[in-house]
Amino acid sequence: MIDSFFELFSHTFVQRMFAASILASISCGIIGSLVVVKRIVFVSGGIAHATFGGIGLAYFLQYTMGWIWLEPLIGAVLFAVGTAIIMSVPLIKQRLREDSTIGVIWVVGMALGVLLINPVDRNIIQMQDPISILFGNILLVQFSDLLIMVLLVIVILIVSMFLFKDLKILTFDEEFAQISGINVGLLNLVLLVLVALTTVVLIKVVGVVLVIAMLTIPAAISGLFVQNLKHMMILAVIIGIGTSFLGSILSILFDLPTGSTIVVFMGFLFIFLLLIKPFLMSKRKNPSIL
Repeated sequence: MIDSFFELFSHTFVQRMFAASILASISCGIIGSLVVVKRIVFVSGGIAHATFGGIGLAYFLQYTMGWIWLEPLIGAVLFAVGTAIIMSVPLIKQRLREDSTIGVIWVVGMALGVLLINPVDRNIIQMQDPISILFGNILLVQFSDLLIMVLLVIVILIVSMFLFKDLKILTFDEEFAQISGINVGLLNLVLLVLVALTTVVLIKVVGVVLVIAMLTIPAAISGLFVQNLKHMMILAVIIGIGTSFLGSILSILFDLPTGSTIVVFMGFLFIFLLLIKPFLMSKRKNPSIL
């Protein structure tokens, strides 16, 4: 049993799965913490679902224009970043409620993806099953996907490290950030673009529909035990790596949908830790019990 378990890691698809888990966990741990603290989970959901339109566009252009080089993840990046920019336009923010804008982008992106994928001949274009696009299948990660994910994670890390102090102020108190002389409008745009890039990284792991879960649950678990933003990010990355990897292994062993297994595993862990947190905190406050 143990030998067969370790034999799994000799397979290329499992190695790619583990690499994708690490990359996704790094990005969701860092950006997810900002999303949770700033309370823009619903905004992240709108961006994530809009990416389905970009994936559909990539497949459509491969089929009609012969642009085989246009990877679905590239289309997802274009739509995700475009959505982030639209939601940051001052004119739109003035004329529409934020939830209305998100709702429109959410449904239009999904519908557009369905319309663009529908005419594509799968005998000509090698297309991923729409179900695995929506709900993820980390076992189908290709080397080209990993390259794009690595590039996106590098961008996320560099920007987050360079602007960490300003992003920290923005997420905790936007009004104070404005008083401090920070360009709040531009920084909000940068944050949404980072969220957009992160959702694209997560799509290959848990799919379009379940992106919100992986983006927020590790950070929410981390927030139960630490208050410092930097520590919250580090702990969220560790939780993300552990839960996504164990969830993937469980999906292989029991032949379950990978993305859903990862999210359910994360969800149960969050509920369990939430329930036992009072007990853990009481023991910390009363060392004599130990």
